[in-house]
Amino acid sequence: MNYTEQLEELRKSLSIKKDKKGLKHTINKKSPILPFQTRNPERAKFAEGFSGVTGEFSRIINGNALDKDVEMESVIKDITEKVKPAEEDIPFFVRLIRMFVSEDMKTMKVFHPHMFQYIPLTAGDESKGEANIALFIRDVLMEEDKLIEKFFGKDESDHLVAKLILNHMDHLRPSEKSVRYQGMLPTITEVFKEDIAYLAKHKEYFIENIHLFLAYYYFFYITQLTLKLNQSKKDGAYKVSEIVYTLDWESSSKSRIGYQRGYQLIKDASKHILTHVNCLEQLNFIFGTTSAKDYNELRDELDTLEEEQKSELFDAIQTWIEEYRYHVSLPSMNFVVKDYESLVSYLYQSLDEGLSAETKSRYALSVEEVGKRYFLKTRGILGYMLNISQDFLLLLTTISVKDERKSLKDVFREFERRGIFLDRHSREAVVQLFDKLNILDKKSDSGDAQYVKPIL
Repeated sequence: MNYTEQLEELRKSLSIKKDKKGLKHTINKKSPILPFQTRNPERAKFAEGFSGVTGEFSRIINGNALDKDVEMESVIKDITEKVKPAEEDIPFFVRLIRMFVSEDMKTMKVFHPHMFQYIPLTAGDESKGEANIALFIRDVLMEEDKLIEKFFGKDESDHLVAKLILNHMDHLRPSEKSVRYQGMLPTITEVFKEDIAYLAKHKEYFIENIHLFLAYYYFFYITQLTLKLNQSKKDGAYKVSEIVYTLDWESSSKSRIGYQRGYQLIKDASKHILTHVNCLEQLNFIFGTTSAKDYNELRDELDTLEEEQKSELFDAIQTWIEEYRYHVSLPSMNFVVKDYESLVSYLYQSLDEGLSAETKSRYALSVEEVGKRYFLKTRGILGYMLNISQDFLLLLTTISVKDERKSLKDVFREFERRGIFLDRHSREAVVQLFDKLNILDKKSDSGDAQYVKPIL
């Protein structure tokens, strides 16, 4: 590997000019791993929920883009003109179509999965943030799997009016989006595919819950990656980090595990996420990787090198650290290079000093924005805590149990596979709700002899 050439590529990516001080912090060229924005206007705020992301996701899956805005009155007029009902039947026909396509004549009513493709991104600059999230979900969670492409297609509908409307919707054009983001948590991708394949078999239920489902998996992935990048454990990519949720209807206190090992862990880790993203971007450039690698994977690659190559790589990283500090006007650093970890630590420290506190803070807000919309709740002086609504709990139970009843113990284990950890009090509250909803099959009061029945 020619590390001199790799350093030159890194310099180009940061717009470094020869014999001129200064650089532009640029990410997502060599190691695009998160869809976050550093500019506030472009960051998704989710004021209207996850619908914009879901609409874009459905189009990307099917290789489409919106060709024109969908205006309800225009759609109804177009269908009426094409069908040409009798003059006396027009008022009735228009009311019938209106009932199907929209309740308020502003937002699209999704009566069939294909209609998701006509939901636009949020107007304004934050549409860019939503579009990046939709692409990220396809790239990182779906990968290039085609398992739900048909779900959003124009399959035959049994309902005559629905079939009529679908046949007259022509607001899409072909538009293939190439893969941009690279996954680092294969365990989450695996369980996402398992769950979305199951939900796609239950069309009506999935239509009702798809926004919440996609929003959670997005939140699950970005919070886990945020935590992983602050850890050094070898098995990090394959083990779900424990973060504890509290049920929406429960009271809480500082003594609850959900306060001690909940959102505060994520919030603390998110303060460093931009530094880690920049650090991995630059290391991947220097290593000359062909796909994004995390710290542990880069260490593994280092271990395959001959001693001479290792020495050259170490020299290249040290050279870059000195150069970076010069370009961002930081004082020289005294190196004591012992190993890979110490060099990475020096680079991380330099980047942490070189990036502004404001930029780091803005970048981290992408974690909180989606959380505040769905999975966080203010608990007075305790601040935000991870929160599970009853609707989300039932969705979580549905995808955890699927078609065959599971023991209560196994259900909680499936929750944890999906990033949801509960303390003893919350588990008891879940059991009470299951019992109330009549989905708990009791053989005895023992936890080992209680089963949760499928919801669908």
